Amino acid sequence: MKIIGIDPGSHRVGYAILSFPEGLRRNPTLLGYGTIEVAPKTPSPDNLLQIRRELQAILTEHKPEWAAVEELFFVQNTTTGMKVSESRGVILLTLGENQIPMVSLTATQIKKGISAKGNATKKEVRAAIQMILGFKDLKGHDDSWDAIACAFVGRSLVGSTPSQIH
Repeated sequence: MKIIGIDPGSHRVGYAILSFPEGLRRNPTLLGYGTIEVAPKTPSPDNLLQIRRELQAILTEHKPEWAAVEELFFVQNTTTGMKVSESRGVILLTLGENQIPMVSLTATQIKKGISAKGNATKKEVRAAIQMILGFKDLKGHDDSWDAIACAFVGRSLVGSTPSQIH
């Protein structure tokens, strides 16, 4: 099974594609990961169109069967929160257009699922990913690492908690 993990952001969207052996929820292969980068001053809707185009290209290339998307957490900066929610909306729309079912995960669920600690730091999440996938060095931005963790934890939920599947 292939699953895409997505960590929404206003100008940087992390993504990762994991492939799991048939019927298993462990021993994944990382097929690709990175970030969709939008210049901070890019006006709407141009920024959202760029996210949609690049995500569509990733979906077309990898053809995931499921998606795991991080939910938004309430932020004090409402302007940033609104921009991230717009980005997440475009992500959900693009997944829907491609008929890719999804699970929605909170940051706490992802951290706990990857590191056994709901309050894990970015460094601890990265270390857990490296251990699980056997990487010595994980390059890139932490948004892409979060997406790897999201995909890994999302796979564990597929088929086990229908209330979280959308």
